[in-house]
Amino acid sequence: MTSPHTFDQAIALTPTAEGEYTGATSPAYANMVGPFGGVTAAVALNAVLQHPALLGEPVALTVNFCAALADGAFTATARPARTNRSTQHCENWD
Repeated sequence: MTSPHTFDQAIALTPTAEGEYTGATSPAYANMVGPFGGVTAAVALNAVLQHPALLGEPVALTVNFCAALADGAFTATARPARTNRSTQHCENWD
């Protein structure tokens, strides 16, 4: 059996409540200021993908970074902010 890819390990989340997940930063994706950029966006998208209220598949992702995550454990929260027949918008923070 093969082990999960480093990227899959880095974006892994554990559900703790509906729309709330815990994860941890990965040394493989660290830099001088902490994990920042693609892997952080992938974690946010992974939280949305795991949400029980997800309708369909995401076709776009917009991320506004305020700062890098601190190394270690974190909480990712996904909340559907607006849903209609053809689109769904989610918010992530924490």
